[in-house]
Amino acid sequence: MVMIISTMEPQVSNGPTSNTSNGPSSNNRNCPSPMQTGAATDDSKTNLIVNYLPQNMTQEEFRSLFGSIGEIESCKLVRDKITGQSLGYGFVNYIDPKDAEKAINTLNGLRLQTKTIKATVYFFCFSLL
Repeated sequence: MVMIISTMEPQVSNGPTSNTSNGPSSNNRNCPSPMQTGAATDDSKTNLIVNYLPQNMTQEEFRSLFGSIGEIESCKLVRDKITGQSLGYGFVNYIDPKDAEKAINTLNGLRLQTKTIKATVYFFCFSLL
């Protein structure tokens, strides 16, 4: 008889988890995050993903909300290409990593209409698979 024993690696969590999704996760491509590789730099800490935004939020309101924290290099509220309706998530890239950290500390968990937004650092990588 052959027995196969599998061990599970512990998962690192940065807040509550949920089985439902509203937009992409911050690392859903099995790519190591800079925290896992030890390669985190200030540049990697300026880009945020913001989930659970109200569907009627405008690009201008999104920029104004996050721009109240600090100077933004870019921001994008993601919309459906056909209907133009918000998909409930967006990206904000700050110039200063301290502003990104302040935005997370200030706006993460903020209640907007019927939604509670989630702002986290967005790590991305490219896979050749």
